[in-house]
Amino acid sequence: MIKCVLFDLDGTLIQTTEIIINTFKITFEKYFPELKLSEDDYTNMLGQTLFTTFGYYTSQEEKVDEIVQFYRTYSNDMIEQGLLAYPGAKDVLAFLKKKNIKVGIVTSKMRKVATHHLEITGLYEHLDGIIGYEDVNEHKPSPEPIEKALTLLGAKKSSTIYVGDHENDIIAAKKAGIQTCAVTYSHRLKEMLSYQPDYVIDELDNIKDLI
Repeated sequence: MIKCVLFDLDGTLIQTTEIIINTFKITFEKYFPELKLSEDDYTNMLGQTLFTTFGYYTSQEEKVDEIVQFYRTYSNDMIEQGLLAYPGAKDVLAFLKKKNIKVGIVTSKMRKVATHHLEITGLYEHLDGIIGYEDVNEHKPSPEPIEKALTLLGAKKSSTIYVGDHENDIIAAKKAGIQTCAVTYSHRLKEMLSYQPDYVIDELDNIKDLI
Protein backbone atom coordinates (compact mmCIF):
# COMPACT_ATOMS: atom_id res chain seq x y z
CA MET A 1 0.00 0.00 0.00
CA ILE A 2 1.27 3.46 -0.93
CA LYS A 3 1.87 5.74 2.06
CA CYS A 4 4.10 8.33 0.38
CA VAL A 5 4.06 9.85 -3.10
CA LEU A 6 7.09 11.81 -4.31
CA PHE A 7 6.85 13.97 -7.41
CA ASP A 8 9.31 15.51 -9.79
CA LEU A 9 8.31 19.12 -10.41
CA ASP A 10 9.02 20.50 -13.90
CA GLY A 11 7.14 18.64 -16.60
CA THR A 12 5.38 16.46 -14.03
CA LEU A 13 3.30 18.75 -11.81
CA ILE A 14 3.83 22.14 -13.43
CA GLN A 15 3.84 23.09 -17.11
CA THR A 16 7.34 24.47 -17.43
CA THR A 17 8.70 22.13 -20.11
CA GLU A 18 8.08 24.39 -23.10
CA ILE A 19 9.36 27.41 -21.17
CA ILE A 20 12.52 25.51 -20.23
CA ILE A 21 13.20 24.27 -23.76
CA ASN A 22 12.57 27.69 -25.30
CA THR A 23 14.85 29.31 -22.71
CA PHE A 24 17.58 26.78 -23.50
CA LYS A 25 17.28 27.67 -27.19
CA ILE A 26 17.51 31.41 -26.48
CA THR A 27 20.47 30.86 -24.14
CA PHE A 28 22.42 28.68 -26.57
CA GLU A 29 21.74 31.11 -29.40
CA LYS A 30 23.22 33.89 -27.27
CA TYR A 31 26.26 32.09 -25.85
CA PHE A 32 26.96 29.28 -28.33
CA PRO A 33 25.61 30.52 -31.70
CA GLU A 34 27.87 28.12 -33.59
CA LEU A 35 26.21 25.05 -32.09
CA LYS A 36 23.43 23.24 -33.92
CA LEU A 37 21.48 21.22 -31.35
CA SER A 38 18.64 18.79 -32.06
CA GLU A 39 15.31 18.59 -30.24
CA ASP A 40 16.61 15.45 -28.50
CA ASP A 41 19.61 17.43 -27.28
CA TYR A 42 17.29 19.98 -25.72
CA THR A 43 14.89 17.48 -24.14
CA ASN A 44 17.82 15.57 -22.66
CA MET A 45 18.76 18.72 -20.76
CA LEU A 46 15.46 18.53 -18.88
CA GLY A 47 16.81 15.94 -16.46
CA GLN A 48 20.02 17.71 -15.47
CA THR A 49 21.04 20.68 -13.33
CA LEU A 50 21.80 23.91 -15.16
CA PHE A 51 25.44 23.83 -14.07
CA THR A 52 25.84 20.31 -15.45
CA THR A 53 24.15 21.23 -18.73
CA PHE A 54 26.15 24.35 -19.48
CA GLY A 55 29.30 22.82 -18.04
CA TYR A 56 29.34 20.43 -21.00
CA TYR A 57 29.93 23.34 -23.35
CA THR A 58 32.48 25.44 -21.45
CA SER A 59 35.01 24.70 -18.73
CA GLN A 60 35.11 28.32 -17.55
CA GLU A 61 33.28 28.46 -14.22
CA GLU A 62 32.67 32.20 -14.44
CA LYS A 63 31.08 31.80 -17.85
CA VAL A 64 28.89 28.94 -16.60
CA ASP A 65 27.73 31.16 -13.72
CA GLU A 66 26.93 33.97 -16.18
CA ILE A 67 24.99 31.64 -18.46
CA VAL A 68 23.02 30.15 -15.59
CA GLN A 69 22.12 33.63 -14.35
CA PHE A 70 20.93 34.65 -17.82
CA TYR A 71 18.91 31.45 -18.14
CA ARG A 72 17.25 31.91 -14.75
CA THR A 73 16.38 35.55 -15.36
CA TYR A 74 14.85 34.84 -18.77
CA SER A 75 12.92 31.74 -17.68
CA ASN A 76 11.65 33.41 -14.51
CA ASP A 77 10.25 36.27 -16.58
CA MET A 78 8.39 33.75 -18.74
CA ILE A 79 7.12 31.84 -15.71
CA GLU A 80 5.82 34.98 -13.98
CA GLN A 81 3.74 35.72 -17.08
CA GLY A 82 1.61 32.63 -16.52
CA LEU A 83 2.79 29.36 -15.01
CA LEU A 84 0.17 26.62 -14.80
CA ALA A 85 -0.07 23.27 -13.05
CA TYR A 86 -0.95 20.23 -15.14
CA PRO A 87 -4.65 19.32 -15.19
CA GLY A 88 -5.68 17.50 -12.03
CA ALA A 89 -2.50 18.32 -10.07
CA LYS A 90 -4.16 20.28 -7.27
CA ASP A 91 -7.03 17.81 -7.00
CA VAL A 92 -4.68 14.82 -6.76
CA LEU A 93 -2.50 16.41 -4.09
CA ALA A 94 -5.58 17.32 -2.05
CA PHE A 95 -6.87 13.75 -2.46
CA LEU A 96 -3.58 12.30 -1.21
CA LYS A 97 -3.57 14.55 1.84
CA LYS A 98 -7.13 13.53 2.73
CA LYS A 99 -5.92 9.93 2.60
CA ASN A 100 -3.12 10.83 5.07
CA ILE A 101 -0.51 10.04 2.43
CA LYS A 102 2.77 11.93 2.63
CA VAL A 103 3.44 14.13 -0.40
CA GLY A 104 6.88 15.41 -1.36
CA ILE A 105 8.74 17.11 -4.19
CA VAL A 106 12.16 15.94 -5.40
CA THR A 107 13.58 18.40 -7.91
CA SER A 108 16.91 19.61 -9.26
CA LYS A 109 15.57 23.16 -9.03
CA MET A 110 16.66 25.40 -6.15
CA ARG A 111 14.26 24.94 -3.25
CA LYS A 112 13.38 28.66 -3.04
CA VAL A 113 12.48 28.76 -6.73
CA ALA A 114 10.57 25.48 -6.54
CA THR A 115 8.60 26.79 -3.57
CA HIS A 116 7.71 29.98 -5.44
CA HIS A 117 6.50 28.02 -8.47
CA LEU A 118 4.43 25.75 -6.26
CA GLU A 119 2.86 28.78 -4.61
CA ILE A 120 2.07 30.39 -7.99
CA THR A 121 0.24 27.24 -9.08
CA GLY A 122 -1.55 26.72 -5.75
CA LEU A 123 0.13 23.40 -4.99
CA TYR A 124 2.40 24.31 -2.10
CA GLU A 125 -0.22 24.03 0.66
CA HIS A 126 -0.67 20.31 -0.05
CA LEU A 127 2.99 19.34 0.41
CA ASP A 128 4.86 17.82 3.35
CA GLY A 129 8.37 18.59 2.12
CA ILE A 130 10.71 19.55 -0.72
CA ILE A 131 14.17 18.30 -1.64
CA GLY A 132 15.86 20.78 -3.96
CA TYR A 133 19.17 21.50 -5.65
CA GLU A 134 21.02 22.65 -2.54
CA ASP A 135 19.88 19.75 -0.36
CA VAL A 136 22.09 17.11 -1.98
CA ASN A 137 25.64 16.59 -3.19
CA GLU A 138 24.64 14.39 -6.13
CA HIS A 139 21.59 14.92 -8.29
CA LYS A 140 19.35 12.57 -10.23
CA PRO A 141 20.03 9.96 -11.60
CA SER A 142 21.80 9.50 -8.25
CA PRO A 143 19.42 8.07 -5.63
CA GLU A 144 20.56 10.66 -3.05
CA PRO A 145 17.66 13.12 -3.60
CA ILE A 146 15.11 10.32 -3.22
CA GLU A 147 16.83 8.99 -0.13
CA LYS A 148 16.88 12.48 1.41
CA ALA A 149 13.15 12.80 0.76
CA LEU A 150 12.46 9.46 2.43
CA THR A 151 14.36 10.60 5.50
CA LEU A 152 12.71 14.03 5.51
CA LEU A 153 9.21 12.55 5.37
CA GLY A 154 9.90 9.50 7.53
CA ALA A 155 8.72 7.27 4.70
CA LYS A 156 9.48 3.62 4.03
CA LYS A 157 10.87 2.50 0.68
CA SER A 158 8.34 -0.31 0.40
CA SER A 159 5.37 2.08 0.52
CA THR A 160 6.74 5.01 -1.53
CA ILE A 161 6.41 5.80 -5.23
CA TYR A 162 8.11 8.48 -7.35
CA VAL A 163 6.28 10.12 -10.26
CA GLY A 164 8.36 11.74 -13.00
CA ASP A 165 8.70 12.72 -16.65
CA HIS A 166 12.37 11.92 -17.36
CA GLU A 167 14.45 8.74 -17.40
CA ASN A 168 16.64 10.18 -14.65
CA ASP A 169 13.57 10.14 -12.40
CA ILE A 170 13.03 6.45 -13.06
CA ILE A 171 16.72 5.59 -12.67
CA ALA A 172 17.07 7.49 -9.38
CA ALA A 173 13.94 5.95 -7.89
CA LYS A 174 14.93 2.42 -8.89
CA LYS A 175 18.38 2.91 -7.38
CA ALA A 176 16.71 4.13 -4.19
CA GLY A 177 14.57 0.99 -4.09
CA ILE A 178 11.13 2.55 -4.43
CA GLN A 179 8.32 2.15 -6.95
CA THR A 180 8.31 4.23 -10.12
CA CYS A 181 5.65 5.93 -12.22
CA ALA A 182 6.08 7.62 -15.61
CA VAL A 183 3.73 10.21 -17.13
CA THR A 184 2.96 9.81 -20.83
CA TYR A 185 2.79 13.56 -21.51
CA SER A 186 6.58 13.60 -21.10
CA HIS A 187 8.97 14.67 -23.86
CA ARG A 188 11.13 11.69 -22.83
CA LEU A 189 8.56 8.91 -22.77
CA LYS A 190 10.49 6.48 -24.98
CA GLU A 191 13.61 6.89 -22.85
CA MET A 192 11.62 6.42 -19.63
CA LEU A 193 9.90 3.29 -20.87
CA SER A 194 13.27 1.74 -21.67
CA TYR A 195 13.90 1.64 -17.90
CA GLN A 196 10.62 -0.19 -17.28
CA PRO A 197 8.78 1.96 -14.72
CA ASP A 198 6.36 0.09 -12.48
CA TYR A 199 3.44 2.24 -13.62
CA VAL A 200 2.65 4.49 -16.57
CA ILE A 201 -0.16 7.04 -16.34
CA ASP A 202 -1.73 9.32 -18.94
CA GLU A 203 -2.86 11.98 -16.49
CA LEU A 204 -2.23 12.84 -12.85
CA ASP A 205 -5.73 11.83 -11.84
CA ASN A 206 -4.73 8.21 -12.57
CA ILE A 207 -2.57 8.28 -9.42
CA LYS A 208 -5.76 7.80 -7.44
CA ASP A 209 -6.00 4.31 -8.95
CA LEU A 210 -2.61 3.38 -7.48
CA ILE A 211 -3.56 4.19 -3.90
